[in-house]
Amino acid sequence: ATPRSTARQLVREALERYGLAPEEGTAGEYVLCDVVGRPGGPGGAWQVEHLRAVGDGERPLVLQDVWKPKTGCSRRFEIRRRQEVER
Repeated sequence: ATPRSTARQLVREALERYGLAPEEGTAGEYVLCDVVGRPGGPGGAWQVEHLRAVGDGERPLVLQDVWKPKTGCSRRFEIRRRQEVER
């Protein structure tokens, strides 16, 4: 990933790397999410406090530099099924 990489490009590359998206249509079923949370759930599980679908044309590494989560929280990017996020 570079600062010029778009969310759509990163999703496509990740799916290809793990053999999940052989066709272009399949990649559209997934979206990159900006997730803010903290460890500490049951068994040290990640507790999500905020989740936002990153727009296909947004640049996640630029987003990461511009906006920092509040103290005590961390950010991670997750790939999720678009249908689940839109619900």
